[in-house]
Amino acid sequence: MDKIRRVVGNESKIFKLMIALLFLVPILYMIYLCMIVIIYPTSFQELLSGSPFSAVMLLASCLNLLMGYYLYHLKVHLDHHDLFMLTIYFLALAQILLGNLLIAVFIALFIWVSPNKKIKLSNLRNNIPLLSMFGAFFVMYMFCGFVLFKLII
Repeated sequence: MDKIRRVVGNESKIFKLMIALLFLVPILYMIYLCMIVIIYPTSFQELLSGSPFSAVMLLASCLNLLMGYYLYHLKVHLDHHDLFMLTIYFLALAQILLGNLLIAVFIALFIWVSPNKKIKLSNLRNNIPLLSMFGAFFVMYMFCGFVLFKLII
């Protein structure tokens, strides 16, 4: 229990765990898909074309890989704090919509222990290239969420 308190109270450790999960989820999902291909006599292309849910989840998990790199890049450059926190908030929303609850829990913990949760929208105008990249990621996440929602219903 003491270890959990030390991890939850430290923003840096939670961030590292969140980034590790963002990098680990695509790897684990690819291993899962490879196991399905091995167990059932099918090719990888047939699996993805026959199961649109698997194809969309593969795309979403690859977005997690890119988003992990993007967040790591933003966190290293601390002058982008407002954009970083905006990205964290929208990433939490996207992960909840996609059903990645483990990552969403770590994002919520990160927001909870973060000392400066406020965002000044006026500071975002200085980061147009990074903001446009964030917008592209968010649109792709929402597209994946919409397609998954349509496949479930």
